[in-house]
Amino acid sequence: MACLKKRSRRILYAPKLERKEPIRTMYNMEKLSRYKKIGFIGGSLLLIVLIFLIGLSVGQRKQVNTNEKQVKVEKKEELTTSTVKNFLIAYYTKKDLGENRNRYEPLVTSAMYNELVNVEKQPVNQAYKGYVVNQVLDTYKIYIDTENNEVIVDVTYKNTQRTKRNNDEGALKNQSNQEALKLTFVKQGANFLVDKMAPVTLTNELQEEPNSYNTHVVTTEESAKESANSGEK
Repeated sequence: MACLKKRSRRILYAPKLERKEPIRTMYNMEKLSRYKKIGFIGGSLLLIVLIFLIGLSVGQRKQVNTNEKQVKVEKKEELTTSTVKNFLIAYYTKKDLGENRNRYEPLVTSAMYNELVNVEKQPVNQAYKGYVVNQVLDTYKIYIDTENNEVIVDVTYKNTQRTKRNNDEGALKNQSNQEALKLTFVKQGANFLVDKMAPVTLTNELQEEPNSYNTHVVTTEESAKESANSGEK
């Protein structure tokens, strides 16, 4: 019995084994650090992808806006009544034959300008120089075919008709005249210029293609005001 007691005491007082917790803790720290690095790299890649997608979306929106602007610009490039009016005022408003060349020259092609000057130089027209003066545009109707850049104009204008050259004594003032013309425009650069001009019979021309022309009518008061402004220039 004494021997048994001694053995039990030895068992009771046997030294305990030490746990290696510091080694396991270091392993966990390394594992956590590795996860952090992987998370940082993954987050960075995700951020780069998001920035790329946002940039791509903004670029596409800008492209759409640019296309819309181009469409709007193309619509503005159609022949307008304003372009036709500017030509009519410059062409019909003149103090004497040829006096308005510098005003209508920028509104016509070189070929059309040379043709108009040659017509003015013809003897039949030179004979009236100094007799038919102070011409102003009175009223006009404009019919535009925007598809073919062709215009029909019905114009009335007034002038002074003298019996003596350079002398208003006995002159007939504010004499009304009317004519219809067909104008063909061409686009050169950013501008529409008159390239051809010919007299027409208004009713026949419009009856042939009634749906091709849009109408713009100007009153006497508006036309006279525009002619006066052109004359001042």
